[in-house]
Amino acid sequence: MIRNVLIALFWTTALFGQSGGNSVFSFLDRSIFAGASALGNAAYVHEGRVGAFAVQNPLLLTDSSLYQLEMSSGSLGEGIQLLQGSYSFELKGRPMIASAQTIQYGVFNGTDQWGSSTGQFYAGDLAFTLGTELFSWNGIRLGATAKLVNGTYESYQSWALASDIALMYRGSTGPNYAFIIKNAGTQLTTFGGTYEPMPLNILFAVGDKLAHAPFRWTFVIDQLQRPNLGYDDPNLVSVDPVTGATTQLDMSTLNLALRHVSGSLEFLPTDRLHLMLGYNFRRQYEMSLPDRRTSGGFSLGAGLYFNKFHLHFANELRSVAGRMNTLSLSLKF
Repeated sequence: MIRNVLIALFWTTALFGQSGGNSVFSFLDRSIFAGASALGNAAYVHEGRVGAFAVQNPLLLTDSSLYQLEMSSGSLGEGIQLLQGSYSFELKGRPMIASAQTIQYGVFNGTDQWGSSTGQFYAGDLAFTLGTELFSWNGIRLGATAKLVNGTYESYQSWALASDIALMYRGSTGPNYAFIIKNAGTQLTTFGGTYEPMPLNILFAVGDKLAHAPFRWTFVIDQLQRPNLGYDDPNLVSVDPVTGATTQLDMSTLNLALRHVSGSLEFLPTDRLHLMLGYNFRRQYEMSLPDRRTSGGFSLGAGLYFNKFHLHFANELRSVAGRMNTLSLSLKF
């Protein structure tokens, strides 16, 4: 049973954290909404016609994206399901975005210490969030998102509280800038008596729309609190042909710097169509194989906008083992 529970815990970091294994609830660092997934989860600075973009940054809410209900579903194979729902609304003149997302890691076979079956159990994570704008002055805006998080793996359970703080600057002309502190918080209860850190991510994002073409771009520098995202890569091991001794080679400074970088490009030729492309260098490098080229790290998708509902689809190329497809439906009330 313990082995199966550990497998479930592994998925939470292997699927959603690129240099994972150093925090709990790593799924909090991404949105399941297909529009955000198609942009490589770099949707931090551009307002969208769908309120679900504000799950990652509540300052992206606008009058046109209020009173929308979003439902998203994705799968990664082997029974792993991702679900998200969000609703944008206004409360006492303040725009707000509420969401719930869950990751179900499938059904596991439980055994006792002698290997005898004890039945099946489920493993999954769940988060409820509520975000809003707190302050606005002369193009500078401050927003926050509160999160209540739960993880359940067989009889092991943990609760946590976390928050995001978003600071944005949007001038009348020029790029938009965002500085965001994500998932600052703590566990309220632990899985096994040991408190684990939350998946803190401090990032800076900049983006703009081209003046004379229907394109928008975004660049993100994340994990600023961890300058060195390197590790002992088994693909960078040198073997002496005479003695057989192995030497771990260092990653280049350029490689370590690019691990903080992701970006996206959007094409909006009409009011009805939205094409998206995203790229994450760290994911591409860490999911690569020494003897095979891969497209891991790339994501793409499209959005279709109608009067009463919107559709988004995203395809994330995660590794040679597979990809993740996400579909989102948004209803306008």
